[in-house]
Amino acid sequence: MRIGLFGGTFDPIHFGHLITAETVRSDFGLDRILFIPAAIPPHKHKTSLSPAPLRLTMVKLALEKTPYFEVSDVEIKRGGVSYTVETVQWFQESDYWKENEFYLLIGVDSLLELGNWRYPDRILEKVPILVMERPGFDSEKAEKQFLEKIVPVKVPLIDISSSEIRRRVKEGKSIRYWVPEKVEKYIRQKGLYL
Repeated sequence: MRIGLFGGTFDPIHFGHLITAETVRSDFGLDRILFIPAAIPPHKHKTSLSPAPLRLTMVKLALEKTPYFEVSDVEIKRGGVSYTVETVQWFQESDYWKENEFYLLIGVDSLLELGNWRYPDRILEKVPILVMERPGFDSEKAEKQFLEKIVPVKVPLIDISSSEIRRRVKEGKSIRYWVPEKVEKYIRQKGLYL
């Protein structure tokens, strides 16, 4: 099977994540996309991050009716700082997963930071990277060595961000149609982002 690995904080997961993942799945003939919430993202502040179990639950709620979207808790179970190179290696060496062909899905904002990731060259050697466009980011500003090895993907330019959703919740504004309905209910039920 051809499997896309789509990591992130997903704090919260939103329709921008789902639409871009579906576009990549369809356009590249991927059989499945694994959404992988980070335990502790290396470049984000731990204090402002919702607990991993809550983010994991939101992803599960968002994906429950899409059979070819799946959530993986590999980074959360591993704990500590989540490094993509370790996650890719884990999937490629796992008895259950290793027979599959993997693709890494990242946004263009992540491409611009790739030089700051742990062992970016190893990631590029291990797996093709599909880079999804994002409003306000220019992939041409990425390091040339990375641009030569990635596959740019045209996806709908949806200007929704998790940080904007958190801000709207804090200000008492609606997030209806920004996130799946069950995710919105969960955010309200748990009092997240207030």
